[in-house]
Amino acid sequence: MKKQTIERIRRCKIIAVVRGVKGERLIPMAEALRVGGIDCIEITFDPRLKQSDRDIAAQIHMLTQHFGDALCVGAGTVTNPSQVDLAVQAGAQYIVSPGTVPQVIEKTRAADLVSIPGAFTPTEILAAHRCGGDIIKLFPASFLGTEYLDQLRGPLGGIPLMANGGINVWNMRAFLDAGCVGVGIGRNLTAEVYKPECDFGVLAQTADAYRAIADNERKPRHRDL
Repeated sequence: MKKQTIERIRRCKIIAVVRGVKGERLIPMAEALRVGGIDCIEITFDPRLKQSDRDIAAQIHMLTQHFGDALCVGAGTVTNPSQVDLAVQAGAQYIVSPGTVPQVIEKTRAADLVSIPGAFTPTEILAAHRCGGDIIKLFPASFLGTEYLDQLRGPLGGIPLMANGGINVWNMRAFLDAGCVGVGIGRNLTAEVYKPECDFGVLAQTADAYRAIADNERKPRHRDL
């Protein structure tokens, strides 16, 4: 399953990062993203504790139970082993962290899930990879820019990198062209779902626009903002 999950992330190229979405919107939101061509979704734990870890795990479970193999669901902002346990029980297929926590990577690998720890510098990227990270999340990526990635590709070209933080319709293709195997995108992709009245058709269209650009089928246009 782990190999298949990595292949799916690479194929999709985009992970929709979802934080603080109301429970009743989760299923239609995920369906709209899937219709738009994005079938990898990360439900993040809440460090501000507006939602408990068990509440977040319940949301992950809701998606995995409803969609089965139609979605590739992961847990994000995972910072301790107990969150890994909850994510595993909920059916998550990958674990994403903002930084590198060896105990989280160890627990993730023991569960045979894909580990995506965060890193910022070359030293951190190497450390995350040597700890067992399958894909290393470069965070915050927009702050570093694609020139930074160009410099990394020489000495660290064998380590799969994913760009997260500030990725949007205008810079996503550049990060993919610079060598990232994928990108994680939050509100720049899913802003519609946080509005008082959500139009899931608009969300599907936004996902489709990102999908086309990720597949290099066209360049971004102003209506994609």
